[in-house]
Amino acid sequence: MRDEMKPTLSVICLAYNHEKFIRQALDGFVMQKTNFPFEVIIHDDASTDKTPEIIREYEAKYPDIIKPIYQKENQWSKGANIIKEFLYPKVRGKYVALCEGDDYWTDENKLQKQVDYLDAHPEMSICFHPVKVIWEDKSQSEYIFPTVSDRFNKNVLTLEDLLKRNFIQTNSVVYRWCLKGKEYLFPDEILPGDWFLHLLHAQNGKIGFLVDVMAVYRRHSGGIWCGAGVTDDWFLKSAIPHLKFYQEVERQFNADKSADIEQMMRQATDVFICHQEWDKLKKILMIFPEKFTKIITADNHTKDIEKYFKKYKKYYKMTKILIGIIIILSICLILK
Repeated sequence: MRDEMKPTLSVICLAYNHEKFIRQALDGFVMQKTNFPFEVIIHDDASTDKTPEIIREYEAKYPDIIKPIYQKENQWSKGANIIKEFLYPKVRGKYVALCEGDDYWTDENKLQKQVDYLDAHPEMSICFHPVKVIWEDKSQSEYIFPTVSDRFNKNVLTLEDLLKRNFIQTNSVVYRWCLKGKEYLFPDEILPGDWFLHLLHAQNGKIGFLVDVMAVYRRHSGGIWCGAGVTDDWFLKSAIPHLKFYQEVERQFNADKSADIEQMMRQATDVFICHQEWDKLKKILMIFPEKFTKIITADNHTKDIEKYFKKYKKYYKMTKILIGIIIILSICLILK
């Protein structure tokens, strides 16, 4: 490939302190055998380990493929939407593939197979395949995702299927890219971002599944989805962005996610009260006033809250204020 050639496909890769893993990801990129040019836009968010050095090594060896973005200061900690601000505007390809710096591809023909499929099926906007899921600490057995039941026993799926659950692993997807000049459609401060990106593309066509296992998804303690929906630490970091995800899904896709919102809100409220995260409770109240009022005043949940109130007596005044706000809000909603 020559640098001036416009790539047919752009790979988007996020990296941060992935020194232990990044070589496998990069090797999976540069080994791809294609009859079309492709680029890898890799963003290093000011890693404090040797991740940038390793990326520079590959950049020097494969300048036509590896197109890095090096940050001098960590942008995630500043609240930046990295993919929306720094990566999406750089995309030049007709197609886009995703792979984070701690995952990797195992099939040298992966991109060719997926592009061939999308070229042959113009009605498809997404192509994906199964991946092997492994635990870095070997604490659990590896498995293949998605299962047949995860994808509703189908090889061709729709937006309606994807709204029910996310059956597309991030490093398996190739999109017929639809966000060129429309990056604003992707919201800020949501998790999971990949699921939302799948949904945006599924609006434009069907979703095709290839049976070949062509990538590995690695689970480890540093991953953002470690302990998802289970540990207090995950709820403290990710519950509010996850609630915002459901809110945006309802807004942009006219889907009913009230059951998911209420379940997540109940769990998050318990954790926030237990850890005295009053600002986070207030934030939920501001985002979902009606749903939060319903949950906080429900009999089964009130008992849980009272239990925590008794346990943390020194926060009694603060809890009274919170209850007062909720009561006033409830009255206003009723009068409205």
